[in-house]
Amino acid sequence: MAKNKITDGLRQKSNGVWERSEIINGQRRWFSSLDPAEVWKKRNDALGEAENDQIEKDKGPLFSIVTDTYEEHVREMKYGTQRSYLPAIARARSTFGDKRMRDIEPYMISKFLQGMSGMAKTKVSNQKSVLNAIFQTWIESPTWRGDSNPSKIVSIPRGLKRTKREPPTNEQIKIVKDHYLDPDALPAVVFLCTGERRGEACGIQIEDIDFENKTISITNSVEHIGNKPHTTTTKTPAGIRKIPLLSMLEDALQPLKSLREDAYILSGTNEPLTTSRYNRLWANFWHKYGYAHKLSYESNRTNSKGEPKKYVHTEWQADICAHQFRHEYVCMLCLAGVPEEVAILLVGHANVQMIHEVYLSLKPQMIESAGNKLNDFLNKKV
Repeated sequence: MAKNKITDGLRQKSNGVWERSEIINGQRRWFSSLDPAEVWKKRNDALGEAENDQIEKDKGPLFSIVTDTYEEHVREMKYGTQRSYLPAIARARSTFGDKRMRDIEPYMISKFLQGMSGMAKTKVSNQKSVLNAIFQTWIESPTWRGDSNPSKIVSIPRGLKRTKREPPTNEQIKIVKDHYLDPDALPAVVFLCTGERRGEACGIQIEDIDFENKTISITNSVEHIGNKPHTTTTKTPAGIRKIPLLSMLEDALQPLKSLREDAYILSGTNEPLTTSRYNRLWANFWHKYGYAHKLSYESNRTNSKGEPKKYVHTEWQADICAHQFRHEYVCMLCLAGVPEEVAILLVGHANVQMIHEVYLSLKPQMIESAGNKLNDFLNKKV
């Protein structure tokens, strides 16, 4: 049997160069050299590269590429959501960006989340949600057709610290109740009587209030990007709802009933409050009643002579934030015996877990009420 020659499968051109043509991974490739052995080496190297490319392709796209696609989607979301998600996207990209999607295993994600143990539970939970969304982007893509989501089977580390805002103190609530007809108190009265998020409260207009049927329609929200307000939709679809108009708020709103229907109740004009004006209104009220502190900061400017000069600015900052009244509203719903399924709808959440884990606090009145009910039960004659 004749032995194969090194030139078998090659073609020699008129100039003496040997060449070979071959389809590799669906593409025709040409290899040539004066040395037949060099032609075969080039061809074998190309086959090896093609095999490695196929192996990498089977592992899925790079995590960074899928993350870029997901980030494009996030940047179309509400500004507040972007502020929450974009840092988590950056952390995920920094850790997994150079890995292929199928190379990322559950233990890697678990280790990543464990490395965030110094952060609050809500931030770690948000990070896991972002990872989950990135893998879902890969799975749902008709181009990539991913087939696994390792983040779904990973648990959030235990023992993470919780950053939970407390409701206002009884003294702070009393201040609002005692001074609810003070025009400066209107923002605090709105938050106490509606439990709205700041953006939703800033988005309430006269036309949203039905004084006859004692209801308020929550349909819009105001996002503050820098100092400028932008009217947009509520945080979630569940945020579009009707809530009761409580008598205290109704009384506080009486001076505004003559305003145009498109006037925003907190600004008194057809434009929502800017960030700076909102902060001043809020701080002024709490400063008046002893719950604000002075802040000083410096800035460098050029005076009229063109000389640099250092200026010291002083302003007041409230010791309490508006969102604490959202917690108080949930506590009031509980104390008033409002059914849980109704409370969920009133605060604009899709499920009760958020109320339990984030907003509901155990107030002294709740403990006292529970004690009275237990005493009545124990002392009841059988």
